[in-house]
Amino acid sequence: MKALVFMGSERVNSSTAALSRAIAGALGAAGLESETVRAGEWEAADPAGLLDRIGRADAVVLVSPVYHGGYSALLKAVLDRLPGDAFADKPVAVAATGSGPRTGNVVCDQLRTVARAMGGWVVPTQAAGCPEDFRLVDGVPTEPSAELAGRCARIAGELLRLSTAFRTPAGV
Repeated sequence: MKALVFMGSERVNSSTAALSRAIAGALGAAGLESETVRAGEWEAADPAGLLDRIGRADAVVLVSPVYHGGYSALLKAVLDRLPGDAFADKPVAVAATGSGPRTGNVVCDQLRTVARAMGGWVVPTQAAGCPEDFRLVDGVPTEPSAELAGRCARIAGELLRLSTAFRTPAGV
């Protein structure tokens, strides 16, 4: 099974990138292959190509930095170019990074609403991180804290369970 991780930041050395990597690692540990699509790649991609990638994925993860209390314009621009049912019957997880320990929760709530509006089934666990949740190596966020890593693992498990359920025909 495969998950598509949308990273709503162009910065490869950001907390958002570190959270995306942590989620991708947790997905791998749970047995899900993952592919991360960075914001810069989305601009060059056509909506049909992105829709095809979403269609081949068993699950979707939306990860965004917090900008002025909202999710990134890069992520919004891509989601706005997709059809309203782009996540139909797909398990979706949401995650965000902000400047403080709880600022990402607001963006996670916004992304939940968007994912549901696009037909997705949003898993209960979300990951909201901040710079203090990551170990810094030469000023670059790397490994998440144990608590944040645990949330990433729970997200991966929920995506795996829901993906497996959606692969089972109804009535079986």
